[in-house]
Amino acid sequence: MARIELQHHFCEGCSFCIKKELQKISNLSNIRFYPKESIVTFNFIKANALSNALNALSEIGYPEKGERINTERFSKSFCRC
Repeated sequence: MARIELQHHFCEGCSFCIKKELQKISNLSNIRFYPKESIVTFNFIKANALSNALNALSEIGYPEKGERINTERFSKSFCRC
């Protein structure tokens, strides 16, 4: 099980967008969101699924807390709420 604390806060609407992107990754299941704490949790089978999920989160503007951000290509977030 992965418990990822994100750098940016997100709302329920953003949760839907994030989940849509994470569901594209095979071997992820039981995706849950905790907007008040900026946390996403999910189960994964293979380590590459975790890596793919972290990359996807970064690509849509919700990098893991502590991750360095390339400000040239970083967009604030995928959803504009």
